[in-house]
Amino acid sequence: MAITIDEAYFDALADSVIDGEDEDCVRLVNDGLEAGVDPLEAVEKGLAKGINQVGVDFGAGVIFLPELAMAADTMKMGAAILDEKIRESGSKRMSHGTIVIGTIKGDIHDIGKSVVAAVLQANGYNVVDIGIDVDIDTFIQALKDNNADVLGMSTLLTLPLMTMGEVIEKLKEVGMRDKIKVIVGGCPVTQEFADEIGADAVGFDAQDAVVKLDGLMGVNRQVAVARG
Repeated sequence: MAITIDEAYFDALADSVIDGEDEDCVRLVNDGLEAGVDPLEAVEKGLAKGINQVGVDFGAGVIFLPELAMAADTMKMGAAILDEKIRESGSKRMSHGTIVIGTIKGDIHDIGKSVVAAVLQANGYNVVDIGIDVDIDTFIQALKDNNADVLGMSTLLTLPLMTMGEVIEKLKEVGMRDKIKVIVGGCPVTQEFADEIGADAVGFDAQDAVVKLDGLMGVNRQVAVARG
């Protein structure tokens, strides 16, 4: 049965992300494309709306990490299909800037970083996720290769923390620090530590990372409210 591309459709697409329903999301995306939905609108009015709400709910304690991770995976599945259609059409998604993001050397935790990457992507950032256990030179090269505006570094471990400061020092050595905003995050990262190493901001969760990055990049957007 043909579907109608209206607010109810975009709300259903957003809900599929909020509920972490992979099959529903993919079906809605494909049905929407068959019905002529603009893939850019599907991302911005559907997927982004959903993952943004999830990020706000997580920050408010309404949902927890498993639900957040499921929603991020669902969003990425839908976005992969829509981004391909966007490229085929020759259009480009709105971008507030390019961020290279990775988990620092000595840490192989991936979930939190991947969730932040998904939420940033849904909110209009071009995200280059370079994975886990990333060394200093790899961060620097990725920033150069992608003409990035922002570096995001994450860790859940205390021992590798000082690597973040070493990356920032390397940015200074190669003359890139003034051109690159640096945002850090992870369980052991505090505002005091970020100030000590010279980072520009701390993202305490995925939605906070969006808010902080928006501030650094001069982006103004409507803020979602947590569900009761």
